[in-house]
Amino acid sequence: MARALTILVAVAVSASQPIPALPAQPAMPMPSSSPSPPVYATPGPGPQDFPTTNGPPASATGQPTSGSSTAETPLSPGDARVRADRIYGNLGPTGTMTAVGHVDLRDGDVDVLSDQAVYDGSTKLLQATGHVRFVASDGDTASADSLEYDARTRRITMLGVSGQSAALVYQGEQIHGALYYTGRRVTVDAAGRTLIQNGSVSTCDPHHVAYHISGREIEIRPGDRLIAHSSDLFLGRYLVAALGVLVIPLAVAAERKPSAFAPRIGYNSTEGVFVRNFLNFYHGPNYYGTYHLDFFQKVGLGFGADAFFSRLDGRGGGAFSFYEFRNNKQQQFLTGSKSSFQVSTNLQEMLTKHVTGALQFNYSGAAGVLSSIPPQTSANLNVTHTGDRSTTSYGATIANSGPSSSFGGIFNHTISFSPTFNQNVSLSLQDSSNPLSFSRTVSVNTDTHYSAKLFDADLAIATTHGRQISDDQNGNALAPVDTLGFQRVPELTLRGRPFEIASLRLPVSITMTDGVYNDGYDAIKTERYETAVQVGSAFYRLGKNSDLTASASLRQDVYGTGDQRGSIGEQLALHTLIGSHADNTVSYQDQSVRGFTPLTSFDLLTGFDLLDEALNVYNGSIYRFTAATNYDFRNKLLGDINYQLNVQPNPYASVSLGTSYDPHGTGYSPLVVALATPLSRNDYLEFSGNYDFKLHGLQGQSYFLSHTVNDCYQVRVAYRQPLKEVDVSLNLLAFPSQSVNFGINNSGPIIPQNLNF
Repeated sequence: MARALTILVAVAVSASQPIPALPAQPAMPMPSSSPSPPVYATPGPGPQDFPTTNGPPASATGQPTSGSSTAETPLSPGDARVRADRIYGNLGPTGTMTAVGHVDLRDGDVDVLSDQAVYDGSTKLLQATGHVRFVASDGDTASADSLEYDARTRRITMLGVSGQSAALVYQGEQIHGALYYTGRRVTVDAAGRTLIQNGSVSTCDPHHVAYHISGREIEIRPGDRLIAHSSDLFLGRYLVAALGVLVIPLAVAAERKPSAFAPRIGYNSTEGVFVRNFLNFYHGPNYYGTYHLDFFQKVGLGFGADAFFSRLDGRGGGAFSFYEFRNNKQQQFLTGSKSSFQVSTNLQEMLTKHVTGALQFNYSGAAGVLSSIPPQTSANLNVTHTGDRSTTSYGATIANSGPSSSFGGIFNHTISFSPTFNQNVSLSLQDSSNPLSFSRTVSVNTDTHYSAKLFDADLAIATTHGRQISDDQNGNALAPVDTLGFQRVPELTLRGRPFEIASLRLPVSITMTDGVYNDGYDAIKTERYETAVQVGSAFYRLGKNSDLTASASLRQDVYGTGDQRGSIGEQLALHTLIGSHADNTVSYQDQSVRGFTPLTSFDLLTGFDLLDEALNVYNGSIYRFTAATNYDFRNKLLGDINYQLNVQPNPYASVSLGTSYDPHGTGYSPLVVALATPLSRNDYLEFSGNYDFKLHGLQGQSYFLSHTVNDCYQVRVAYRQPLKEVDVSLNLLAFPSQSVNFGINNSGPIIPQNLNF
């Protein structure tokens, strides 16, 4: 039911104040239901003073009546105020009023400025003409040939519009610059939703529009998404791609899956010239997706679709994809395959308040030229119950590939009896069937955890049992074979809380393990007791320029067979500053292992005795040179000497060189070269490759060139010499969270990747 509009009509004594600039349309306040609105107006004019709505704007300034105050009355919530040089007409509830000269309609946070306006009390419509300008408090602005304001619905309709909005947030980040739009007809509702008909949008400066997206209907939902129907992409005046339905999410929750923006065009030696074309469709936030149509000169054609859907109540959703590729005659001759087909489905459903389910299905098939190719299918079902203190899940997996198949089942239960006491139980079954064999494996794993003030304890059981039945080539049954595995039945681990030897500033931690083990690989079953002590790491200052970091470890194993095994290890690192532009680090690590273990597949202790050294020479971030090597005392072997030089004369350019020297005869390895530098204000080059000293030439070259057009979008060209591949892509600079590093310079320019052309 429509509510009455309270309009305060005032006569302006002077011209309106300068108009501020703008971002996205905020929610407008709803009108109040005041039955008798206050009115401020000039004395009634004579008939000769009534202008027409299409006449020239009035230049005279109305005079306030005697005793009226020039102070502006504050607006109450839901009120609207009209100010103008002259206001004439019938002020009754169904009367018509005409405002002329510097007309200013204020409704909440929105101002509508024009030369003249007519308000019809019976229809509650205000029509403004002549230099119409729409201004919101957040900075959004628009200019129009005419404007209609519906006081009942707070809806604003503009004709012949050009405007801008910079208050759009793209996935939690403010867009760079502003979103500029034009349209034959633009409608803005009370919630800020903007609908542009037969219009276009761009993030380029309107005086230098390097690109724009046109659409039959463009909808902007602040904080949600931008949707353009029947949209096309133009670079300058040239149409480069038909986009179909383009959806740009303006909130993190709005983007279910990133979608490609436009076709991707390139060339490589394997596929020849290729065009990967994407056509998006959108039926709402609960159903949308992308069609694929791909062309590969040397391979063939591919087509498919990705669809994403969800329930309206938010209790479930999923995705469906399929893709078919048809090889051309040349590819059929090379591979023997005519076509391939792939289907995948992913479903999630909240079955009850505590139970959720998930289903995945994949199918992959191919058609051969002279023979059939067995398809491959797989399916996975998972049901999970989540309670206040426990979580239980049930899962099943089925896979099939030609004559081979497999089935897997899993049960997992986790329960917390208290904040310090919990348990996990897992049971799994795996069957595998092939033409000449069948195997079944059952695994049981439990872990009971208890946390006390002085220690943590885990009691674990891990067992695997199974059997394999096979036939020979003639179909005769062979003797069954038990599945080999390593069993813990059980194993108790106590981890003491770390403590510190205060006088030495040494942290110490102790772990004790007691278990019974069955090693099926070595056919042995025995008890095992382990004590492990970790000392450190400790940090000590040595003078003004050096520091020492040290740690040590001690471990002793005792077995039920009477065997014993132990190890002692230490790690030392001496770091020394050399002036203010260099430092040197010498590290020594040693581990000595003594004794014998009957569980060779479980206890994998090895001894070592190594010395490492690294020298760094640097000057802030301008350059850094590193030389590093190591020496193995046990094998009396000097390792490779590695060299690395990084130069960054300014934040935009860098050079990196790296190689190694083998002192045992092979000499220097290829020199790795990485370069990033601006070529001009709008062009940036990155290069990576290897210089081979033996071949005296560059190998594995990759070139990346980006060109920025009017600070609006970037054209990226990539050439990869090993693949003989050229890629061309386009990205829009307005969307910050789509921006990632392009090329080989991780600290270099930020260039978006996901919006591909």
